[in-house]
Amino acid sequence: MTEIRYRRLLALYPRDFRQEYGDEMLGVLMADPRPGPAQAFDVARGAVAAHFRGLWAGESRAARVVQIFGAMLLFAVALRRLVSELYVTVRHYAEVGTQYIEVTSWVRVLAWGVALAAALLGWRLLGAAGASAGLAGEILVPARSYVETPATVLYAYWLIVSAALVLIAGLVADRGTARPRGWQWIVAASTVLVVQGVLAPPLRTGAYDLQWIIVLVAVVLAAMAIFRQERRLRTRLLCWAAPVVATVPVIEFGFGEFIVYNMGHPESTHMINPVQWAVLGLAPAAVFIGASLLDRRGRLAEGGHAAA
Repeated sequence: MTEIRYRRLLALYPRDFRQEYGDEMLGVLMADPRPGPAQAFDVARGAVAAHFRGLWAGESRAARVVQIFGAMLLFAVALRRLVSELYVTVRHYAEVGTQYIEVTSWVRVLAWGVALAAALLGWRLLGAAGASAGLAGEILVPARSYVETPATVLYAYWLIVSAALVLIAGLVADRGTARPRGWQWIVAASTVLVVQGVLAPPLRTGAYDLQWIIVLVAVVLAAMAIFRQERRLRTRLLCWAAPVVATVPVIEFGFGEFIVYNMGHPESTHMINPVQWAVLGLAPAAVFIGASLLDRRGRLAEGGHAAA
């Protein structure tokens, strides 16, 4: 194989990788006694691996922040639901003698509490166990009513994606105790979510807009925590947040008609088809990869301007 063909093969690698190792790799390839398809396959496989390593560059530190912030917010959401159910139980139990608190509400609070404690202490195995249990709970609750109301899965989609991200982040995060910059904003956002759970039952009769205002305040506070980070870390956190943000347009534009039809035709409910399930499964990964590629391209461009 000629040098020109080898250089074409090496073009599969990221540009910064080629700039650092290109000449060395070219020499190794030209000295390889087995040129041919096997060699080309090895080069292509290495290029794919290099691209993925680039996507995850610096992820261990950013993942630690995602794990802590995400576990804290999911714990608050779980606690919000439990507080809301406790309110209804205390208010109506004497009247109707009905228990409103679901076992899954306790399980999710416990699971995300364990995940949060493990994230703060840097205990990876316990954190993975807690996040796995939390993710299972976020999936189980809408799955139980899927046959009667398929849209419940779509309403819980952002929670499922968030839980999966926290689990993944915990598996690749740095070890050791940590208290990331801006954690006070996440505590404030979590407190607002819990307060919204206290107010939600009495507000259900006529203050629906106020509930959304409270949630919006929590979102703004969480965003402040991200923008309090140093610039490089902030961009990585935005890449992690992108799949959760993307759940809104995915449901709005991909499943809007599906939800409207099922609301208007309870006698002939449509289920989510295999293609739609594939979209729900692949969309978060595609958004994360796309955001990471854009971030990586921006870093390379900045590096080129700095060198110039």
